[in-house]
Amino acid sequence: MPIAVDHEERRAEVVAVAARLIAQSGMEAVSVRDIAEAAGCSTAIVSHYFHNKRELLLLTYNATIEHATLRAQTALAAADGHPKAYLAEIMPLDEERWTEWRIWLQFWAKAAADPEIAEIQKNCVTRTRGNIQDILEDEQRKGRIARDVDCALQARRLLTSIIGMAVQVMYDPKDWTVKRQNAFIDAELDAFYSREPERRRSAHRIAAE
Repeated sequence: MPIAVDHEERRAEVVAVAARLIAQSGMEAVSVRDIAEAAGCSTAIVSHYFHNKRELLLLTYNATIEHATLRAQTALAAADGHPKAYLAEIMPLDEERWTEWRIWLQFWAKAAADPEIAEIQKNCVTRTRGNIQDILEDEQRKGRIARDVDCALQARRLLTSIIGMAVQVMYDPKDWTVKRQNAFIDAELDAFYSREPERRRSAHRIAAE
């Protein structure tokens, strides 16, 4: 009897191999043949699952985004909703997240001249920023962040800080150690987390008067 093949699982395996090779060698240098060899299959099988290299690359890009998002959401749920748990999962703190950033930055370089990639990137940033804003607003409702903090602005600030930091990590990892990355984002969070919620500050003012 022929061996049953889980096609979705096989596609996912090929995408995972493509991600690793793109991170190692660059998307321009990687060929379908390279991906097939690393995945232990023929180019015909890869072509069966993906119409061309571009489709495979775009699926790889989207897959890394979705994987990081799911990982961040899982970490957030396990940390009682504190934003640092979410943010840490989209920072290049270990090999897995470093690999994701190497892939993302290669696609971002293409986005300037490729409307399809630019649209994917725009949607990714918009969604991630929205997720961070939702997290901050939830913390605000819990009284952990003052009511006068602009969560939309802080979400934009946090994501922009992470993107800028991650770019520097790629080029100067010895300077941007894990400890320094964490300290940098902690300082960004402390800028508004260290403030007392408005109701407490009001109570202090009333007591003082």
